[in-house]
Amino acid sequence: MAKKIALLFLCLTLYADTFDRACVPCHQRRGVALKPIFFDYLLYYSSERGVKGAMREFLLRPDPKKRLYKKGPIYRHRIDPGTLQKALDEYWERYKVIGKIK
Repeated sequence: MAKKIALLFLCLTLYADTFDRACVPCHQRRGVALKPIFFDYLLYYSSERGVKGAMREFLLRPDPKKRLYKKGPIYRHRIDPGTLQKALDEYWERYKVIGKIK
């Protein structure tokens, strides 16, 4: 029973830290802030589905014509689609303003 609880806790911890492990360290090293990127995408696409879809498409297949945040160079992101989706979900939850404005 204790092993099952430990395994469940480990899985939840790994899921919750996807964004912090996959995105934050690289962006800090390169000096590219995550919050302005999020707000540029939110301003342009204005919905969770649009923002996540556009970011997913760009991160999997970077193209200078599709990018919104012009302040940094384009990098190839070596992240698998499953991990990317988890990171985008956490990114959305961290920076969303929808539902927080009164």
